[in-house]
Amino acid sequence: MTPVGFVVMLFAIGIVFGGAGASAYTGVWRSWIGRIHENIVFGWFWLGLAVLSMGLAASFIRTPVFGFSFVFAVCAAVAGALGLWILLSGVPRRLRPRWFRGERGR
Repeated sequence: MTPVGFVVMLFAIGIVFGGAGASAYTGVWRSWIGRIHENIVFGWFWLGLAVLSMGLAASFIRTPVFGFSFVFAVCAAVAGALGLWILLSGVPRRLRPRWFRGERGR
């Protein structure tokens, strides 16, 4: 696989998982409740954001603004750690959207 293909693949994976997680966070996609565990769906957003940040970091490697790759690599590490933490231990109450807390309160 070429380096450009690798970056495009990272962008595609990040957009798919980040988009699914973002639509769950905003409440656009609510049909997953009861079928998929909340840790998985909300963790997708953070893991998708981490993969998207890795793609951005890889895209800046051979450019004059090489320093941006370090910034996006740190963002990828933080978002990936948060996503993995959510997948394994659960979603903290502060990271749950308001509509989900209201839905679970009923």
